[in-house]
Amino acid sequence: MALVPKTPFRSWWDEIDRYHREMEEHFQKLTVRDNDLWLPRLRPLRDTFRPWRDVFESLEREIGGWATVERDADKFQVIVDVQQFTPEEIIVRTDDKFVTVEARHHERKDKHGFVSRQFIRRYLLPKGYDIGHVKPSLSSDGILTITAPRLVLPAPGERILPIRRTYLPAIKAI
Repeated sequence: MALVPKTPFRSWWDEIDRYHREMEEHFQKLTVRDNDLWLPRLRPLRDTFRPWRDVFESLEREIGGWATVERDADKFQVIVDVQQFTPEEIIVRTDDKFVTVEARHHERKDKHGFVSRQFIRRYLLPKGYDIGHVKPSLSSDGILTITAPRLVLPAPGERILPIRRTYLPAIKAI
């Protein structure tokens, strides 16, 4: 079974889609008047000229769902759809600056015959987030949420520093 990589093609097609959307919006601003009632009827035609979108979305669902990466002032969060895997088949690990999600199940029977699935996704943890306190949680409907909190830096202020004694002279005899 050949799998098409999701990210490179998807982002390339998304760029084309974005360009088309911007062009459509630009021309609509030039031509749309309040009495143009036919415009909402033309909206579905836009997807007629982009058949690859449906192909990639169905392939994405078949291969292993979706993933969302969110980052805000308090936390870095990855949300992954792992509905097709049991909790025992999912591994989350951290190394250096990466959080890795790995899921695999061996051949099992489904409605079309036998199927075996596996995926590995690596997420770069941005600077300023604590890789030592990454926490994964799995919901009952198969959504894996991985959260890394911000690094907590000590508040600036006065500190008393201990003095280390060497018991050696600082000036050496000549």
